[in-house]
Amino acid sequence: MTFAPGRLAAALEEECLVALDRPATGLCVALSGGLDSTVLVAALARLRPAALSLPLRAIHVDHGLHADSALWARRCASLAATLGVPIEQLKVDARAKGGESPEAAAREARYAALASRLRPDEVLVTAHHADDQLETILLQWLRGGGLRAVAGMPAVARFASGWHARPLLAFARDELEAWAVRERLEWLEDPSNLDRRFDRNFLRLDVLPVLRRRWPAAARTVGRVAQQAAEALALEAELAAADLSAVAEGSTLGLGRLQALPVARQRWLLRAWLRRLGLPVPPAGTLAALLHDMQAAASDRVPCVNWPGARVYRYRGRLFGVSETGAEGTLQEGDWLPGTTYDLGALGRLELYPANGVGLSRERLPLSLRVTARVAGETFHPAGALHHRPLRKWLQEQGVLPWHRRRIPLVVAGNEIAAIGNLAYGASFGARPGEPSWIIAWDGRPAITEIEALEVKHDA
Repeated sequence: MTFAPGRLAAALEEECLVALDRPATGLCVALSGGLDSTVLVAALARLRPAALSLPLRAIHVDHGLHADSALWARRCASLAATLGVPIEQLKVDARAKGGESPEAAAREARYAALASRLRPDEVLVTAHHADDQLETILLQWLRGGGLRAVAGMPAVARFASGWHARPLLAFARDELEAWAVRERLEWLEDPSNLDRRFDRNFLRLDVLPVLRRRWPAAARTVGRVAQQAAEALALEAELAAADLSAVAEGSTLGLGRLQALPVARQRWLLRAWLRRLGLPVPPAGTLAALLHDMQAAASDRVPCVNWPGARVYRYRGRLFGVSETGAEGTLQEGDWLPGTTYDLGALGRLELYPANGVGLSRERLPLSLRVTARVAGETFHPAGALHHRPLRKWLQEQGVLPWHRRRIPLVVAGNEIAAIGNLAYGASFGARPGEPSWIIAWDGRPAITEIEALEVKHDA
């Protein structure tokens, strides 16, 4: 397909704008000054006003990684002025941290900056083309990606307060360059694109030329495969959503119902469930280990499978997914003065609010309290009960999930437990009817009991 502004307009409309769930308010081009984004902004500017009814603007992100970055920013501003396109310039710190890929650091900094400046229902338009798609898919394959890797970059997706569109995916880079030469456009060449230390550059400079000599249409062929993979993913998502409605119990999964599904659907369902919980999806090997371990462990065990950012536990025939911080974050122990907020770290915070006849007695509660985690062997005398109970037994009876029991905040007065978070108050300090009192509020509290986890509602 030969590139021309008219073909860009058709691709933008048919592949991108038609997929939006509500009307766009404008287009914002990410302008680096290289060939691809120069062609994109020039062609979109050419389409006004006959074929492009949406407001058009540009953003240039200065990563500050090259000595000439200020010159590139000025060149982008000059190009935008020539085209009559408003431009916004942003500077970011894109330096990689220890162990971080320089490419990944620059990409994350760039997209974070773009997201911060995107207007409501505006479309961020980037110049990714067919050759970029080919590189992306090959890199993901080589890194062990699955069907999502084959699907590559989508033509349009939600992004920040609007969307991210890639209308050039149907065009090869040499087609863009031919049009740029014909239109006498000038663009910048980033010298870092020649650095073979970066995987994408090595692939682009050393591998793809060999592939194209053998298969000249490789980029377009892979583009068609990516579209088919995207359609397969959409069907998988529909089936997984239906299975999730049948298998999910609150924020948990019923293991018995999960096991009744074919193995492939179990994997799809687990991925959909983890995404719904906002947890990272593990590699295929970890997912297989999760399915095996959860089904094979003895019934009296609480098996756990973890990977960076997430943990999945089995408890009483259900699977519970929690963030790594939510499962293992350390309770911050310390003194607590009534009238102040106590920060629990990853578990939220505690506050005391005045009340009457409920909670803790203001007359009998010491002025200084201590917030601690469980150690072992504690006893607890709940308000309204006749006797002390081993704290371990009491937590079990209340359905507190095992991985939360060892760090649930105990509010201690002297040598006695005055309260367990906001779950229960101790008998010695429990308020009597009509007595001025405090109630404990636990803001940011996770679903720490089985009943709470079963009552959590999620959008499908």
